[in-house]
Formats: sequence, C-alpha cells, structure tokens
Amino acid sequence: MLRSLRIVAIALPVASASLCLVAQEKRAIIPEDCVSVRYLQDDYAHSPIKINPQGALIAYLVRSPNLLANRNDMQLYIRDLADTSNVQGRLLMVADHISQMNWLQDGRHLVVLAGSVAEPSIVKVDVVTGAQEPIATSVGRIIEYTIDRKGDTLVFAVREEAKHPEDMPTKEEVSRGYRIPFQSDGVWGEYRAHLYIRQISPNGLWSNSEPIALDSPFTHQRITSFHYPNHLYLSLSPDGKKLLFGYTERRDRIPQGWAGHDGLTSLIVEGEGIDITVLWNLESGATTIPLKSPEIWSVPLWSPDSQSFVVVATSPMGSEWDRKDIADPLMGKKPHMFWIKPSTGEVTQVASHVVRPLWWSDSGLGVQTAANVISTFTKSSGAWMELSRLQISLPDAFPFSELAGDGQYVVGDYQNAATPPQMFVVRPGQKSPETLAALNPQFENLTIAGMQRVHWKTSTGYDISGLLFLPPNYVRGGRYPLVIQTKPDKGSFVCDSGENHDPAFAPQPIANAGMMYLIRYLPWDYNPLDDSANWPKGYPGKLGEAAFHMDIWDSAVESLAHRGLVDSSRVGIIGFSRSGWYTEFILTHSHIPYKAATLADNLHMNLSEYWLYHSKTVIQGADAMFGGPPYGATLKNWQEHSISFNVDKIHAPILMEEMGYGVLDDRPNSTPNNLAQNYELFTGLNRLSKPVEMYYYPNDVHQPNEPQTRLASLRRNVDWYRFWLLGEEPVAPDDPDRYARWRKLRDLQEQDTFRGQ
Repeated sequence: MLRSLRIVAIALPVASASLCLVAQEKRAIIPEDCVSVRYLQDDYAHSPIKINPQGALIAYLVRSPNLLANRNDMQLYIRDLADTSNVQGRLLMVADHISQMNWLQDGRHLVVLAGSVAEPSIVKVDVVTGAQEPIATSVGRIIEYTIDRKGDTLVFAVREEAKHPEDMPTKEEVSRGYRIPFQSDGVWGEYRAHLYIRQISPNGLWSNSEPIALDSPFTHQRITSFHYPNHLYLSLSPDGKKLLFGYTERRDRIPQGWAGHDGLTSLIVEGEGIDITVLWNLESGATTIPLKSPEIWSVPLWSPDSQSFVVVATSPMGSEWDRKDIADPLMGKKPHMFWIKPSTGEVTQVASHVVRPLWWSDSGLGVQTAANVISTFTKSSGAWMELSRLQISLPDAFPFSELAGDGQYVVGDYQNAATPPQMFVVRPGQKSPETLAALNPQFENLTIAGMQRVHWKTSTGYDISGLLFLPPNYVRGGRYPLVIQTKPDKGSFVCDSGENHDPAFAPQPIANAGMMYLIRYLPWDYNPLDDSANWPKGYPGKLGEAAFHMDIWDSAVESLAHRGLVDSSRVGIIGFSRSGWYTEFILTHSHIPYKAATLADNLHMNLSEYWLYHSKTVIQGADAMFGGPPYGATLKNWQEHSISFNVDKIHAPILMEEMGYGVLDDRPNSTPNNLAQNYELFTGLNRLSKPVEMYYYPNDVHQPNEPQTRLASLRRNVDWYRFWLLGEEPVAPDDPDRYARWRKLRDLQEQDTFRGQ
C-alpha cells in the first residue's frame, strides 16, 4: 500500500500512518491552493519519467507553478531507485521549459530540451556533477529532438513561426488592392518544421548543424520543410543509422491507392493531406515508408539491435487488421501496436488496444496495455506472446497516469479525483506500490472535499456516471446548491480542472465554499459512439449532440433533487470550449431554471463565427450542425436553435471569460477575432438588459498557462457562484467594486424574471 496514501470518499481523509497522531487543524481549499498543485508533466508524446539503462536512477519532470513570478517552473529531479526513504529527489535543473528526457547508455548523462519556451536548447546533463553542456541551439524554437544511445548523432526539428512568402501580399498588391477569396481552405499541416543533424566527428568535436533534405517517398521530389499536426515523433535508432519520423503529405501527392482507400475517408478532406511515417537511412540517403498507416500515436521504440521497432498506430491500410477494423463500427480509429522490420518489410501486431510501449530489453518488450497494467511480450515463431502481466493495485487510480519501467522497477504517477499527484514505485520482488515522492505535501493540511460516484439515466435510459463533490461539512438530508461542470473528466485530480487547467472549473474551492459540484465521469473504455447512438431524435443536422448534453444535465438535476441532495432552484452551470456551446443551448432550451452560468473561451455556433473566421472548416461544420446554411430553407433551423436568435430566452446571469492568445484589444479598428465573435452574445444580453460580465485575458491561451490568469479565473468563478447561489459576498480585494456591480446585475435578473412571468 502506498505510504501517505489518502483515500477520500464522503468522509474526511484517512490519516496516514506517517502523520503525527496529534491532528492538525485543516483549512478549506481556496483558489490559491489549486494554482499551487504540482504535476509530473511533459507533452503527450514523451514521458516525464525515465529510468536509466542500468536501472539505478530515475529522472522525472515536475511542473511547479510560481505565482509571484507568474510562470511555471519546470523542475528536473534525479532519484536513486535503491533509496527506500520517503524523501523528495535531488533537484538537478530548473528552467522555463524542460522536456523530452533521454538517458545515454553510460547511465550518467541525461539529454533534455531546456531553456526558454521560445528558444530552448538541447542540453547534456551530468547527473553526478550537475554540469550542463549545450549540444544544439537554434535561432528559433526547437520543438523535438532524438539522439542515439552513445550521444554521437543528434537530429532536431525547428518550427517555422513566420508566415511564408507565398501567404503574404506583394507590395504591388498592397498598392493596387488584392482579391479576398470567399473562404480560406483547410490547412494540410498545422505547422512546418526544418530538420537538422549534428554528429560527433572522429576527433571528438560536434559538426555544424546541417539541414536535412529528403526525397518524397511518393513523388521523389526534394522536401526541405515538413508539415505536421502536433508532433513529428522523431526516433533515431540506437546505432544512429536510421531515423523515423512522421509528417503530413499533401493530398495531391498521395497515390490513388492511398487516397481512395476506405480507411482514409475521414482522414482526407479537400485541401488537406494525411500523416505518414517515413524511414530515412542516414548512410544511403534512401527514404521509405515502413508502415502504411495514416496515423501513429506514439514515438516509435527501436529494438536494442536497431533492426526493428514498435509503434502504436492505426492499422496498415489493406491489412487483415485494417479489414477487421473497418468491419467493426465500434472500433472507430482505435490504435494497435505493431512490430516492423524495415529491412524485410515484415509487419506483425504485438497487441491490440495498447496505451504505449515502455521499454525494450533482452528480457522482453514492456507495454502498458490498460489502466495501470503492464504486460511483457516476446517474439517467438513469428508471433508476439504475452509472457507476464503486472496489475498495479492503486485505489481508484486515474487510468491515464504516467508509467515507466525497465523490467525490474515500475515507477508512476498516482492520483485520483480527490487525491493530489504523488509518485509511487514497485520494487523488484514486491507486488504493492509504495510512495516514492510526495509532490504535493501541502494538501495534508487542507480539507479536501469528499467525492462520491453517482449514476443517473437520461430520458432515453442511457446510463451516465458522475463525480459528485460534497462540502466538507456536508450534512445528510440537506439540499445544497449545485454547480455543474459540463466538460467531463476521466478521474484525474481536480482541484481546478486538473493539469490541463481549463478556465472557470473549480470543484474543490466551490465545494469547500458550501456547494455541491458535479462532473461527468468517463470510464477507461469510454467510446463516444455510445453517446451519439443516444442523441435525442427529431433535431435537424447534428443538433442532437447539443440536445444530448442538455438531456444529461437536466436529468442529473432532476435525479439529484429527487434523492434530496440538491436544491433545483439553485443550480449553476459552467461551460468551456465545445461544452460552452452545449451550455448556451441548455440555457436557451432547457426547462431547468439555471440560476447562474459561466461561458469560458467557448464555441458558439453563431452567425459571427460563421462569417468572421473566414474558414471553410468552420462554415462546413456549422452547415452540418444545423442541416444547412443560415439562408433559405434551413434558416429556420438557425432561428430555432442558434444562440444568435435566442438570446432573449436566457434568464441566468452569465460570466463570460475569453482568452486573447497574446493579442491585446488595443486597436479600435482591429478587434481580435476571439473577442469579436463573443461580442454578439455580449451585446445581445446587454441590449436586452440581462445580467452579464465579460473578462478578457489577452496574454493567455485556451487552457491558460500563467498562474495569475488561472488564479483570477478561479477566484472570479468561486465568488460568482457564492454570490448567486448562496447570497454571499466574500472579500474581493482585487476587485473592490465587484459586489456593487453584481447587485445591479441581480436587479436586472429580478426584472427579467418578472417580465418572463
């Protein structure tokens, strides 16, 4: 059992055996506490936990918010795995950005991408002395790298940030005017990058960084700039002789045999391309396609002898696995793990429905095959066989936590909805995990709101699971105000929304303030096709999607009220991103009298988005949603269901929060698009004298990074619901006029309610 483990249900946390017997007085969680949470973090393609080749040391990355400096410090720790004391590891490096750790074969040197976010360097770190040696820098942003096991060959990618000349009007066009097309085409690769290579020469010195140019495996034309959606998945073989990576190939360059395949129907649209994985032989210069798959889901892991690799990907087109996937509509685009030997063209499935490969040693291939399950495979007589399986026993563990291993040790991240992240280790010969590092000891002195699983059915009888957070002083039989979070969670620790830091969501501070808080829970095996099969009927286009989410939350309120848990006249609802559109639909179509709401950086499906973004993708998406454009015969669909024509039906006070993505609203004749498209709703509510406030965070992004942005959003939302659902006015030193304004909004709401009677 984990030492210092906290298991929270409805009751208060169980005291750890390592704590003092004299109970400390605990205080309620407030927004500042949520901003302080430390997470293990890297991007989703790379693990924040790495064990060195000798199995002696572990390196791990911690994202630590620095509220005073308004930044997030990335911290690199080193820990001796043989050390059984329950202490924090040794802090080796702190920087604005650290990611993509790779141990060299000597087990003493670690290579990382570190430095500023805008211009990080590739650094080799001596974990014994702490000495740091930059081995690649660039004027520009290095986004990925890969290195061989000796540390002699390095390949890295630099993102192109500026617009390309072909995208910019010429001086003559600026003088004479230039044509604006009706809509912009879809992009066939969200980003572009250049690849570079450095190698250590026989005299022991690094060569200059040389750009890599490859021949397209389709057209054999020279490529010097590579389009990609999110990651290139760079992977250099251990001997440094072969490079695997993925990029997006243009539609017009894809052979008919690819483009016409049934499996690509949903992956290729007009103006776009597909993602392919290529193998570049550094010695011959040849470029081939080792796996005919349109999507990969992991960084390829090479075998120790550099002769083969495994990767998580969708099935190769035309293969037996592809035919099975197409025949099974419930499969969707779920990936499998494949073994590929490029020299012979052999492809074999290792396992189906895996998460990621973890290690490959002489003893076998370690793979995470399910939530907290690690399987070891070996290849025998041409087929892969499962040798062993380790089920890590952790109470109610978040199924997508980070795991690492080497065949002896297993190290991972343990958290659940009411347990802050901490690190565990399973040592050789042991079955039970124990605490390796307590990442968030501050929560030992905080009152974590109890959480219980709840279940209810929609009007169609569809089962929904939820996480219901109760006030720490919950009294059975009392009816409490309820705040609904419309974006679901899969069981990670949620003080705010978890490590993604979606704005506005605040389960722990809101519950600690005396309200219940409800989140939909998605299980490990959740399939969105199950949802769409239960969309309510009778709606045009794809509007059944929004109606389905209205059904979820209306049914939840009715179910919890029927059980005597909540007061259905005091219910708030928070929507973010796509779930913000669901929230707008709910506020204009539901029979539940929602008392207050938040809309945070959300989709609207309104007329402003339709024309303002000048995008084929947006226009086509809206047409599909409403069954056609807002003109002619399908205009009635928009009039009946779009927020553009239904603002008058909103009766809940709305808090709007919009992100600026680094763009200030300081030019009267050039309002940022993300702010401008929100003015439609903001203006409509104000014009109809309905209560609304809108806040703009110009420096932050969709899921805010800056601690002060996160804190401001959390404070504002906690106070918003305390005011509207509890009638409280807590001290707000950051906004002394807040309640004077909100009392006026309350007057508007009362007048609006009176007019609606």
